Amino acid sequence: MWQAFRNILVHVWDRALNAGPWPFLLLGLLDRAILIDHFGARYVSTDDAVVWAGSVDYAQGLLRWPYYYGQDYGPMLEALVAAPFVAFGLPLNWLLPTISSALTLLPFWSFALFHHVRGRPRAGLTFALLPLLLPVEFGMMTTMPRGFVTGLAALAVLPWLHRSRDTVVSALLTGCAVSFAWYLNPNTLVFSLPYLVWLVWRTKPGILNSSALLAGTLPAIALHITSQAWCASRPEAIVHRLGYSGWHFDGTATWQGLGRLDEHFQWLCPVLWGCEGLLAPGLVALSILAFRRGDRGLSAAIVVALAGIVASLSLPKVHDGWDSVFFPLSRMFLAIPLFVAWALSLSAPPVAAHRTYVLLALLASVTAIAYKAAHVDRVGADQVAAQSKWVSVRPFAELQEDASALEALCKAHDVDLVIVPIQLGTRIWAQFRAYLHPTLAPELAPTYCYGYDRRHWQRTEQGGAIRRTILMVGGAEDRWAELRARDPRILHLGHLQGDVVHLFTGNDRPTDALMASVLNDLLGSGPG
Repeated sequence: MWQAFRNILVHVWDRALNAGPWPFLLLGLLDRAILIDHFGARYVSTDDAVVWAGSVDYAQGLLRWPYYYGQDYGPMLEALVAAPFVAFGLPLNWLLPTISSALTLLPFWSFALFHHVRGRPRAGLTFALLPLLLPVEFGMMTTMPRGFVTGLAALAVLPWLHRSRDTVVSALLTGCAVSFAWYLNPNTLVFSLPYLVWLVWRTKPGILNSSALLAGTLPAIALHITSQAWCASRPEAIVHRLGYSGWHFDGTATWQGLGRLDEHFQWLCPVLWGCEGLLAPGLVALSILAFRRGDRGLSAAIVVALAGIVASLSLPKVHDGWDSVFFPLSRMFLAIPLFVAWALSLSAPPVAAHRTYVLLALLASVTAIAYKAAHVDRVGADQVAAQSKWVSVRPFAELQEDASALEALCKAHDVDLVIVPIQLGTRIWAQFRAYLHPTLAPELAPTYCYGYDRRHWQRTEQGGAIRRTILMVGGAEDRWAELRARDPRILHLGHLQGDVVHLFTGNDRPTDALMASVLNDLLGSGPG
């Protein structure tokens, strides 16, 4: 019997070693499942909250804004993909990190399967293996629904477009895919521009195919122009602007960026974690090797990628961030691992990988997953604790409890409107209660983030309206005591996660006018 069991194990092991990329794709699922369970579904940021709100709106058929609410950039593809599942009641804290993870892995897996089908097993193995060998912080960055990875997903179709016998159609669809990826997030240009250079070098398209390639970009360009026009016609609705409309050379910014490329590439280096400074020299070496063996197309593509990275350092947005997975500088270069996998795959010979190499790759993958699983809790807690600006991160369980308590207060006091003024600096940030809580508590009264609300329709609808019963969160106890002494209609309801809660009854003033007066008393000034 032992011999039979041993034979089964040997057979299974042999099948695994000859299964192409499939064992690594399954390991990729395990890697992400651990990450989502211990990080993605456990923590939520204030920026995530906007996507949560958008997914619920999309599920109800409401297109409020073409971009991230309150911005003139950043489409919410994750919310759009989530919408059908939201309609079926799937929990958002699991659903949205899963979608972000799927969008991240989709191009790696697509290229892996393409090369597997085309009989290039080493190239397929490269794409399937590389995501597993990236550090846990990369997984965290690409698990959050923040729009960081949306453009990458559109690149997944690229390898399959060139199996078509109609090269005109292939060129048309390639232009469409690349431009749509750019529309979703320009961080895809690190991969897509070099890829186009390589493709043109390799296929040498004539006038017809070149024209088709350019024509393919027109739908995404039209979508971009329409979206920008939508925002331009509603300037009062924008809270955060991109701030610039085109590229211009900035020598100071470029030199500064070159001096800290390791920070811009943070957590993007496979295997040699923490050695991001080796990425640029490594790409230079790969370009030289490609040139020496006669692959001028790949060599030129790598040079274009490096030139594009240098050129991007002149853009102010590229320098907007810090060493946090929640707002990293490296979010602008998330296509680099895909580009590295692509460049290495083109350098791989079209023969099957030796069983020893496959075994070593499996061992490296399992080791990397085990290491990341052992450290994900600590790294996640450290990253959350280090938040100090622009974004707040809280445990989902804590926010769920807060939303339920707020909903109970609204039911008990027949509240018409919940106001969370951003100026009061509450322990649970106002953005959570304004954007996230309505997705967690269906019977919660309408919410209004006074002084900051990204939802322009809420500012329009609630700002000038008169709501008879208003619940307000935040403020100092002593200042509120003075207000209650002057107006008996103001009731103290207690605390919510350490934040004081008051109720305005019998209100007869428009919301914005009331809040300007109240904040003047609480802070000594209005919203400013």
